[in-house]
Amino acid sequence: MRVIKTTKSLCPVDLRVLDAELWEVDGQVLMKKSCPEHGNFEDVYWSDYKEYLRAEQYRDHGIGLSNGREPKVGCPRDCGLCRNHMTHTTLLIIELTNRCNLRCLICFAQAGAKNGTGDLSKEQLRSILEYAQEINYPLRVRGVGNSGGEPTLRDDLPEIIQMEKELGYDYVLIMTNGLRLAQDIDYFKKIRDLDAWLYLQFDGVTPEPYIKARGLDLWPIKQKVLENARKIGYNKIALIPTLAKGINDDQVGDMIRFSAENSDIIKFLVFQPVSFSGRIDTTKLKEMRITNSDVIRLAEEQTRGEIKKGDFFSLPMNQTLARMITKGGQNQDFCVHPHCGLISIVDYEKGKLIPVPRYIDNEKLYKNMRKGFELKWSRPRMMWSLMTSSILHISPKLWFKLLPKLLTTRSSKSITSLLTNWLPETWLTIGIMHFMDPYNFDLDRVQNCALHFGVIGKDSKPRLIPFCSMNSIHRLSMNGKGELTEADLIVLAKSQEQATQLP
Repeated sequence: MRVIKTTKSLCPVDLRVLDAELWEVDGQVLMKKSCPEHGNFEDVYWSDYKEYLRAEQYRDHGIGLSNGREPKVGCPRDCGLCRNHMTHTTLLIIELTNRCNLRCLICFAQAGAKNGTGDLSKEQLRSILEYAQEINYPLRVRGVGNSGGEPTLRDDLPEIIQMEKELGYDYVLIMTNGLRLAQDIDYFKKIRDLDAWLYLQFDGVTPEPYIKARGLDLWPIKQKVLENARKIGYNKIALIPTLAKGINDDQVGDMIRFSAENSDIIKFLVFQPVSFSGRIDTTKLKEMRITNSDVIRLAEEQTRGEIKKGDFFSLPMNQTLARMITKGGQNQDFCVHPHCGLISIVDYEKGKLIPVPRYIDNEKLYKNMRKGFELKWSRPRMMWSLMTSSILHISPKLWFKLLPKLLTTRSSKSITSLLTNWLPETWLTIGIMHFMDPYNFDLDRVQNCALHFGVIGKDSKPRLIPFCSMNSIHRLSMNGKGELTEADLIVLAKSQEQATQLP
């Protein structure tokens, strides 16, 4: 038992800022903190200390953010992005509306307004989209997620997507429960024609998880969305399960196999361990909490070892991988905190799940290429190192699989190209992204967050807020219209006045 690191966190009761410590205890990583008014708090940060360390070795801050706002009351009280932030925006998320056609029992956005008062105007949306590019300059933000509420309730969604495309966002997502796409195939065709991706809420392959998490059986709806996708020739689908113990943690393997069997239309499966913010029963924290390392353990157990824990790697590895694919270019920043998420790719052949990382000595390839980027080798030297390292550390079997793609695909600066042109059709990308809440809030992670909400500030100007800071703190001061209000100052000032030290 020992202290791993110190950080800042929150009191889950009143959100005052606290000092916190991460401890290794019996092979787990625990967060410990103490509030002078509400007592001690302890939560599981990562369930496997060895996997925590393996993820840490890929920490990469990228080139840093140079255009952040000047902080006024201190991080994380006035996120926006401030100059303390370490990473650029990989994915901009905009809540187009607070309206929703469901009222899920688990919802970090607490969506459910029945009228249109929560809709951001197109002028506000444009200002957010333009501001995201401005604050991230000289890099470009190419990914934008249209969220809610339920974004498909906006009849002008196709027009919004067209505007995003015109402003240079080439990886456009629709974060949806799928109800309208299941019921209105003509509307689905409009989405297809705009070349947008679906991030489809998906909690399992039987009715039970939906009944527990959403309050009704949505399994037939999900099947209908996939059926309609095949009918119209659409293949840009990512399934997004919110994972919680006692709800659907017994279906991790089933969801992986289902996605692989349908990899002609499903390209991503991204598990999101449940976050205890927004609409959720926080009294069930200990019985429902699940972490990234739990997910990879369940994947190994429930696929009977076809996929193993060691087949997953920390997300910052994407930074070096992307620069390799784009032949050394620094066109986008894929950096994110090493403990935010994990990723792997599987090839589904003849009913078998074959993890692609087993064909690559990832650690040696990664370390050699990252060294070159850090030392700023010349482009010819970098290309020579890439060629020799690839020969040494990538199996000929994988080269044979990729050769047709490599010969027909040019180097690209586009996320869309990387996702659609480089990956064979039988490949499925499996991701895990654990969003934080006031119980496991870690300021180190927030300052290295690459998923940023675009909102309108109380001064009517656009503002970007890191994902977990938004859901843990700033959402409390939203007015239901995608705008911050004066209440923001009240909540955050209280956090500042009552900041305390861990005894």
